[in-house]
Amino acid sequence: MKKQITSILLVITLVCCLFSGCEKKDLGKGYLDESVTYSADEAFEALSNGWFVSQMSEDPLSCHFSVADASSYGISFGDDSYSDLSYRAYLAKQKDYQAFQKELKQISYHQLSPRNQLVYDLLQHYYGLQSDFDDFYYYADPLSPTSGMPATLPTLLAAFSFYNKDDISLYFHLLDDMDIYFEQLYCFGKEKGEKGLLQNPAGLRDTISFCKDFSKYGSNHMLLTSFEERVNACDFLTTQEKQKYITKNQALIHDVVLPSYLSLSKKLSSLSIDEDVGLSLCQEPRGHQYYSLLVKSATGSNSTPFQLFQQIAQKRDKDLKEMAKLLAAHPSLATTIANYQCPLEEPKEMMEILRQSIGAEYPAFPDTNVDIRRVSPELASYSAPAFYLIAPIDDYDHHLVYYNPKSFSNSLDLFTTMAHEGFPGHLYQTCMSYTYGYEPVRCLLSYPGYVEGWATYVEMQSFQYAGLPSQVAQTLSLNQSVVLSLYASADIGIHYYGWDETYLLDFLGDYGITDKNVVSEIYRLIGNDPANYLKYYVGYMNFENLREECEKMYPETFSPMDFHKCILQTGPSPFSILRKELLNYFGKRA
Repeated sequence: MKKQITSILLVITLVCCLFSGCEKKDLGKGYLDESVTYSADEAFEALSNGWFVSQMSEDPLSCHFSVADASSYGISFGDDSYSDLSYRAYLAKQKDYQAFQKELKQISYHQLSPRNQLVYDLLQHYYGLQSDFDDFYYYADPLSPTSGMPATLPTLLAAFSFYNKDDISLYFHLLDDMDIYFEQLYCFGKEKGEKGLLQNPAGLRDTISFCKDFSKYGSNHMLLTSFEERVNACDFLTTQEKQKYITKNQALIHDVVLPSYLSLSKKLSSLSIDEDVGLSLCQEPRGHQYYSLLVKSATGSNSTPFQLFQQIAQKRDKDLKEMAKLLAAHPSLATTIANYQCPLEEPKEMMEILRQSIGAEYPAFPDTNVDIRRVSPELASYSAPAFYLIAPIDDYDHHLVYYNPKSFSNSLDLFTTMAHEGFPGHLYQTCMSYTYGYEPVRCLLSYPGYVEGWATYVEMQSFQYAGLPSQVAQTLSLNQSVVLSLYASADIGIHYYGWDETYLLDFLGDYGITDKNVVSEIYRLIGNDPANYLKYYVGYMNFENLREECEKMYPETFSPMDFHKCILQTGPSPFSILRKELLNYFGKRA
């Protein structure tokens, strides 16, 4: 997903926060016959595959976007279409995590293959971190106006693929149960408020406003038009069946879905929150501790917020000095870049140029179909500038990228966004990681620092593919890095150090950003999504640091192609594990 940033030129100036949680009876151990002796690899693969099946069976929505054919993995669903959001279910989930980790420890790590050791390390790291969140259930924000379920669900439903009739039945089940699920969301918000942790009045008002607006019925509502389009494309349905499904969808949208959104907006409006409290997490009890865990989870870095704040400032200072050198050497640059446009206009054309341009430094990409769509008008005011909807691990011949035309003031921003979402960004990284071999259990793990860091890293490089003069491309890339670093510093400043809008204005004012309305908007964006901007910038910064380290350690054998290949082969991971894989990869070639 492309982050929302305000356009600033410093040269002159799920899916979703899902609380899945139902008690599991089988963590994978049941896949083994106790009368047979298994190797460590066989035992580990049986355990991890069994864990994957058990988790996916309890979360149909996430499962659908992870695998196209659930039955081929032995996955079957119960009566629940959404994950249970209750505290009881959360505690049960945490116990499952602990039990799974105990079973992992029974396997001989040193007898595993190198690849299985990698997956083992990832599972231990991820679930170890999840256990650190034990006491912070009510600190999460599934009602966030940007990343919460009310705002995210419409896009997921509009992109819900229909491979067979069972998928359509599951889709209808999701619609039919939405009132129950939204009641759970409201109850979570109410309980959160009772504990004094509902302290984001502006964000809650945005969510209420979205729910109210989205509940308005019209014949061109996105959940009506998108469904008709997908059903009409199903060659396994007769004309009569298609019409029957379209009629049923219309009834569910009118009678269940839209009333659920309207009801949620009214119920959320009844919640009592402290209007005098700002958006900073550090104002909440144990807010510093929670934010530190959130940062670790979001970035994949072991650095503390204090350490990251220093690292970000150092990187920004370095980039600013490089920009100053370029401007001193080429005085006309400042005027040139202020109005520079990408010669390309259409996203599809941009995507194709990017696909053709990256071959010198990135591994060859298999043929695949890319569908680029505009964000629905109903979501445009609340949507990110663009996002890639990750393809299932067993069906990645077709990829879907959304972009929000309202977010782009010029074609160059759109071009670099296509690089971020497409080639060589999210789409490319996902498909290449799958191609190299991606164990199903890894669909359960989330490493946004790697995923968004990679997309930001290649986005910074993409200026060179836009047909710009080299000095212009380099300067614009540095400028983009500096701007994003300011958002990253502000994220820590607001949520860890407690900056208010006045302090943020002073901080940004040192870099020429003095418009109070702009600063207020930045404060709101960052306040609504703690640690969100860090996954982009800290992830990017870590990729840059790893590249520099590998180049220095292995100057004779290093190449960008090999660097990128090892990253893609490793797949999403924390940077400590990725570093180990990279050094081992280049060490063997030295």
